[in-house]
Amino acid sequence: MRYFRQLCFTLALFSLTSHSNAQLNDDGMFGSYQSILARAGYGNEELEAAGIQPKLARRQSSQEFIIDAPSQPTEAIETRDKEIILDTPESTVDYGGSYSSPTWGNTVLPNRVGGSPIQLSNCDPRGNFGAPTGCGSGACEACQQAGNRQRNANLVGGVFGITFRRDYEDDLCYGYNLNGDTIDSTDADLQSMNGLGASLARRNECGKGWESIFWYLEDEATASLEGTTFTHLTGLDSIDHTPSGDTIEDIYNAGCCSEIYRDTEILNFEFNLLRNGGEYTMRGCQKASFEFYGGFRLFSFDESIRYGSHSGDASYPSWTEYQIDANNMLAGFQLGCRNEISLTDRIRLTLSGSGGGFSNFIETQQVISDDNGYMAMDYSSSANQISLLGQFDAGLSMQVSRRLRAQVGYRLLGISGVSLAGDQVPYNFGHAYDLENSDVNGSLLLHGMYYGGEFCF
Repeated sequence: MRYFRQLCFTLALFSLTSHSNAQLNDDGMFGSYQSILARAGYGNEELEAAGIQPKLARRQSSQEFIIDAPSQPTEAIETRDKEIILDTPESTVDYGGSYSSPTWGNTVLPNRVGGSPIQLSNCDPRGNFGAPTGCGSGACEACQQAGNRQRNANLVGGVFGITFRRDYEDDLCYGYNLNGDTIDSTDADLQSMNGLGASLARRNECGKGWESIFWYLEDEATASLEGTTFTHLTGLDSIDHTPSGDTIEDIYNAGCCSEIYRDTEILNFEFNLLRNGGEYTMRGCQKASFEFYGGFRLFSFDESIRYGSHSGDASYPSWTEYQIDANNMLAGFQLGCRNEISLTDRIRLTLSGSGGGFSNFIETQQVISDDNGYMAMDYSSSANQISLLGQFDAGLSMQVSRRLRAQVGYRLLGISGVSLAGDQVPYNFGHAYDLENSDVNGSLLLHGMYYGGEFCF
């Protein structure tokens, strides 16, 4: 786990040092939360409502942004204190295209002009959208040319929470009492595991970019069996407990109660390169866009199970436990695609799926010890395994403002070729071969909800 955190920290620093040309937008400006797709000409209802045909600026920020006004000037209905009020239709709220899938092309419609909102001038119908001077006296001077402060990329940061459930290994009975009640490995059910995550993505007007994603889950659960208990595990009579002169089986069979404790920790880090796939119109005239991505992924899955017994016999330790640790570190590459479908002006349906092959470095350890520090058994092993990981997401996003949107959805993640702690219990503790070799043929299935928000800088 230490190596995983160090590698994630290094990759995160590398990502943040990438230079971004994105500029912070003022609220209310055209395209302040529109995508590059919107600023490239899609969804410019405000300009069209004013009768303006925009010239798309070139990518170089040194180029000046000039928009030709109509051949006939728009009639001003009132002039007051050098402020021009235009008789134009009410502006249309535009939430643009999906910022997660910007369009192709080398042009972009900047969202700022000279740091001021775009205005029409009544001086020269073909003048630039800069504030005129001298209009209060009736003698308009030439309109000042506005410089272009161009933004050619979106930088989007997000935070989210996750609530997942997981599948477990096959039930294995560890012990029972005189009433016939049993205690199984899956009795310590984690139910729902809760975690947090964060993401950072950058996309430019050419439809290329990168994203980094991190999320984390951790939870623990305990189950107990009361009454005089006996162990159901085979072969513990072959493991001696030297301080008492008896075997581990004798100690478990003299227990007054037993417990199962399970702890699970999952960490995920991804760094993907992005490529826009284009946009299309669905049968119901909804706009949709899709994006390809591929990159590197680290996935760490660690879990431990402890099966313990309390004893009231003075000749035995008060607590004896059998502990199993299984650590999986997956590293590899993945490919995927995501699709966003506009259901309304504010709500979009998001579908995505990815898959890849990974090298899984596995470490397991099995220990039997007591509360006095005596260790009756200690076996550890390691292995490398080829694992497959696939993920599917389906969710909804709602545009809260031009910069902020909320998200909620369902995620399904499956992994093959992992080592589960519950699968490491040998058929017979008297067979050292079963203890010295990891079982790496397990599978892990996670599914549940994700929810959060993203902010466009």
